[in-house]
Amino acid sequence: MINKVLDFVADIKSRSGFYTVEDNLEKTLSFSDKAFNFIATNTKEDFLYKWDREITDEELIWERIGNLELDWELTLDNIYLYGGFKNWGFSDALVSHSPDYESIGCEHPYFTKEEERFLKEETFFFCKSAHGMGNGTYGIFHRTKEKYPFDILYLDNGRFFKTNFSLESYYQAMIDSMAVCGWQYFYLDFEEIKTKCADFKVGQRWLTIYPYSEGMALSPLGHNVTKETSRLDAVVHHMEVCVYLLPKIFPDKDFIYHKQRLEDFKIFLNK
Repeated sequence: MINKVLDFVADIKSRSGFYTVEDNLEKTLSFSDKAFNFIATNTKEDFLYKWDREITDEELIWERIGNLELDWELTLDNIYLYGGFKNWGFSDALVSHSPDYESIGCEHPYFTKEEERFLKEETFFFCKSAHGMGNGTYGIFHRTKEKYPFDILYLDNGRFFKTNFSLESYYQAMIDSMAVCGWQYFYLDFEEIKTKCADFKVGQRWLTIYPYSEGMALSPLGHNVTKETSRLDAVVHHMEVCVYLLPKIFPDKDFIYHKQRLEDFKIFLNK
């Protein structure tokens, strides 16, 4: 999977049509065995101390892409869309003290006190979403001594969701979705999305992919999404945008899963 992620970034770099592609692929590829072995040795010691269990070299191989990042953006059919990711160091995610989520852009007013405690004390982020969606939007580990590999949650600006991802399947799903912003919604439980997003307002520029601003060219999608729209309606709009645009941006890729998932989600919401 490590090579798949690296090949994915190289593939995006090789394509035309984007007006911005930023990455650190060359730096990641030059990450030395000496540097990796140093990090791995320390992480093994810290992991045993913190979680009372051992971690293998195979599990630590993710540190090879621990700081890999990618950001792409374009406008097509007068719709702005972006994607990418930024890994935050897997050794840190496994053993470091929990981060200050306020400092990384989570919107604490949207969380209950228990949710805030849970995030601060029991989780750590490993992958940040790209670009305008980045602050407050992460793949995070739910870290506990009782279970390893850790469960993976999806945190998105005031809401977090359970997933069935392993690290392998998380990155495979990201690749299958071309790392488009908000790709995780295609893989979340429908009931949880509905429950957590139906009565939750979008707020100012959630996702920031639609032509909200005055003076922008007319677009076939997104005009019904405002800061007063429920997050649930905005998620459906966003999934529609992805299903509409991704096959045009990446005509050699297969997005049948995403199309079917959107159709199934709409059927679920109309029950």
